[in-house]
Amino acid sequence: MTAVDRELLREALHELVQLRTGTLDHTRVESQLYGAALEEWAKRLGVETRNLHKLVLVKEVVPIRRVR
Repeated sequence: MTAVDRELLREALHELVQLRTGTLDHTRVESQLYGAALEEWAKRLGVETRNLHKLVLVKEVVPIRRVR
């Protein structure tokens, strides 16, 4: 994975976690927004939606920090 790919993944996870935490009350519109964003990011990253969703769940529990 290149540095650009890692940065894009970080951006995706950050956005998706924010959207998902907003959908925890499960309003229909917010849930649909999260689902659409998840599909868009998965396509952009070239990964399966299911796998990206799993990463979002992990990121909610364990914040990913940059290691230099």
